[in-house]
Amino acid sequence: MLLMKLGYRNLWRNRRRTVLTMTAISVATTMVILMLGIYDGMFWDMIESATELYHGHVKITAEKYQDEHKIYMTLPEDGLRGKILADSRVKGVAGRVRGFALLSFGEGETSHTQPAELFGINPDEERTVTRLESHVREGSFISGTDSKDILLGIGLAKRLEAEVGGEIVAMGQGSDGSIAADIFHVSGIVDTGDPIRDVSLAVVGRKTLQDMLVLDGQIHEWAVSLKRPIAAEVWAREFRPEVPGVEVTSWYGFLPQMKQILDYWYAARYIFALIFYFAVVLVAVNTMYMMFFERLREFGIMGALGLRIRKLSFMIIIEGFLISSIAGIAGGIAGSLISLYMYGHPVDLSMFFSEITFGGTVMQPRLRCYLAVNNICVPVLMIIGLGMIVALFPAWRLKRLHPVDVLREV
Repeated sequence: MLLMKLGYRNLWRNRRRTVLTMTAISVATTMVILMLGIYDGMFWDMIESATELYHGHVKITAEKYQDEHKIYMTLPEDGLRGKILADSRVKGVAGRVRGFALLSFGEGETSHTQPAELFGINPDEERTVTRLESHVREGSFISGTDSKDILLGIGLAKRLEAEVGGEIVAMGQGSDGSIAADIFHVSGIVDTGDPIRDVSLAVVGRKTLQDMLVLDGQIHEWAVSLKRPIAAEVWAREFRPEVPGVEVTSWYGFLPQMKQILDYWYAARYIFALIFYFAVVLVAVNTMYMMFFERLREFGIMGALGLRIRKLSFMIIIEGFLISSIAGIAGGIAGSLISLYMYGHPVDLSMFFSEITFGGTVMQPRLRCYLAVNNICVPVLMIIGLGMIVALFPAWRLKRLHPVDVLREV
């Protein structure tokens, strides 16, 4: 305890130097926490864009449906929904029907025909899984599962030259091989931000599409939304044994480009964090050595008076621990507060660039910080640990010096 008191008082013998050192370490700690939070915030935005706009976090389908997309590869509409929602990690679930058809708009020479993917949903269920409704740019979302409404992707609407309120004729093939046809009314136009998807997307009521494709009581997939999207692979792995005979695929599987981005993201954030930690080490080494050489005569006198050099070395380590602890905790608090503010108030960058579409995802023009416990605790503990490690070297040098040699040289 005595060494702790001495070490603390020694810090304030040169108050200006200590404050500058602590400030530099605190700023570095704050920057590390902010950098990690911004990285996670950007990646979180990309996950939300890729999954919560259209796909969902996990898909449960018949075996091989993800590869072959055969119309008869279906699951019963009843039964599995309750089992999925019983899991406390699940936020929502939606059953979907998918089919392909030719859509026609207009008459005579002004008519246009385009192939499209019919996406049959229950609007109430879909709102618990995706934010598709929030991206309707014109008109309104479909009104019900058995309505004759159709919501067109913005690219598909342009190719058909369709307008809200117009009439669309759809023609395809039913699951029994019969000709499937129906007439829909354009309720709205949606812009998902993915041009490839928007030129083929046509959203209709699930019951209406089941009747059209002769799929009574059958769906093609359950889309699951989780409270923690990053844990989708873990949830899928744990859920598979409970539902044998079906495929449970997380977004890691049906969006492999996002998995690659995630790997790159982790590698980049580790490299940048190491750069900041290296800067902290340089600042700490400089300060500890200045303190060491400035007090060299003092150490010689204390050693000549009989104080053990080992205790003096230990006192230097304590000083390094105190500097890094106080600065690290202060930086942790500052970084947490700024991250928390930037989570609720993202920095708008729309004046510099617009939305960026990449690999089917949309990057928003903003900087949002995602506050995670690991992003705060790990940098603070790393700074404290590095401060102690840096202090070991001057302590080792002191242990090798003899008091008489020190007093003779200084």
